[in-house]
Amino acid sequence: MERKNYQQNRPNRPIDYLQESVNKIILIKVKRNRLFRGKLAGFDEHLNLYLEGTTQLFEYMDEDGSLHEEHETLGDIVVRGDNVIFVNLANPDS
Repeated sequence: MERKNYQQNRPNRPIDYLQESVNKIILIKVKRNRLFRGKLAGFDEHLNLYLEGTTQLFEYMDEDGSLHEEHETLGDIVVRGDNVIFVNLANPDS
């Protein structure tokens, strides 16, 4: 009887997709409607994220109804996992 490798047959878990985004640019949204973009340098089991070269993104609408985006450079930051609402993972080809 042939023994199958459990790892090969197991579907990818969300943490596996996050691992594939290490050293790539990601976008995360945290509580209080804040957006950050930076290179994912690492993470832990609590989804604490270490980002390098991070910018915070702000979107606002002017009097004419035009949507504008501004950036604030933050550098290297750690985002606590319990604040994360979503993570937009890196494109697998990038």
